[in-house]
Amino acid sequence: MALLTKASVVQMVSRSLVFQRNFSVSRIASAAKQMNVRDALNSALDEELARDDKVYLMGEEVAQYDGAYKVSKNLWKKYGDDRIMDTPITEMGFAGIAVGSAMVITK
Repeated sequence: MALLTKASVVQMVSRSLVFQRNFSVSRIASAAKQMNVRDALNSALDEELARDDKVYLMGEEVAQYDGAYKVSKNLWKKYGDDRIMDTPITEMGFAGIAVGSAMVITK
């Protein structure tokens, strides 16, 4: 019977973990559209805004300016002032709007 040291146990466990990793390469993953993070975020926001009328977007320069990084590009044109709102630069204001939104069950 061989004696196992702590180092040998760690080495065996780490080797077994490395060899047990499986990466899925499904047809869905390979058929996915390639896009950058900004476009993925824009697409996700658009999907949620289309799916649920209680969802809105608020922030600094997210409406008319389309966001500083263009994440909210074209959403204001599509959903209007009621759902895409520019806010002043005030964190306390964001918090107040979020609390008020929760009280009237908007997202």
